[in-house]
Amino acid sequence: MGDEYLASGFSDVDARGDATAYGQCLSLLDSLPYFRRTKERSYDLLRLSAGMTVLEVGCGIGDDALRMAERVAPGGTVVGVDASARMIAAARARLAAHPQVALHRADARRLPFRDASFARCRVDRTLQHIQHPGQVLQEMARTLKPGGLLLAYDNDWGTFSLSGSDDECTRIMETLWGDSFANRWIGRYLRRYFREAGLAEVAAVPSVCVLDDFALADRVYNLRQTAERAVKGGRVTPARAARWLADLEEQSRAGAFLCTLTAFTVVGTKPGRGTAS
Repeated sequence: MGDEYLASGFSDVDARGDATAYGQCLSLLDSLPYFRRTKERSYDLLRLSAGMTVLEVGCGIGDDALRMAERVAPGGTVVGVDASARMIAAARARLAAHPQVALHRADARRLPFRDASFARCRVDRTLQHIQHPGQVLQEMARTLKPGGLLLAYDNDWGTFSLSGSDDECTRIMETLWGDSFANRWIGRYLRRYFREAGLAEVAAVPSVCVLDDFALADRVYNLRQTAERAVKGGRVTPARAARWLADLEEQSRAGAFLCTLTAFTVVGTKPGRGTAS
């Protein structure tokens, strides 16, 4: 995925030198069993059915939008929005044969849709990259029909853990990666934002992503780049960073490496009477 630093780069993909790295990251995550399970569970929790109109905020390259469109067929529509023109272009190219998915470039904090336009709204790992995430959820709630469901899935980077033998160095790396997100603790605050947006019957379900292979964890979490940044920032010496990485690689070969992260799926209902279909 090149030299792109995924923790901070997703906040403005169009300003990055290598935008393909972000589409590749989304495809990689979509291929992993943990993320496929959480995605499928989110569709189930939304109780999607034929004929529904669905909004997907932060649609990326369109994988989730397409799968939800299949669940609301026949007669249903999924509208995907993303702040990145490059992401929208990639999604349009991939979904050209699927007119039931409409794609728009838009700021999630100012959605270009009328009140009560959608039966369901979903946002997945987007709020961690956006300043003022409460505004996004308020906008999504505004466009949701009374009786409709809103679902958000996002990470709590305060729970990010690596099995490094050098405790202090490991804490430095975990913190440096987590602090690179716009909202490192968004997962634990989702319930609060849902209630502030006026949603009712709010439920939060935690899940834990576990990776036991160093090479895969490096692709997902930029472990080597984080070590390089720690060295450049004077947080650790080059020799210490090298020993830390070598230790993790050795653990991986020995079957002892572990990398974990807790995320939360939160669902709420917009009060009021309505068909939400």
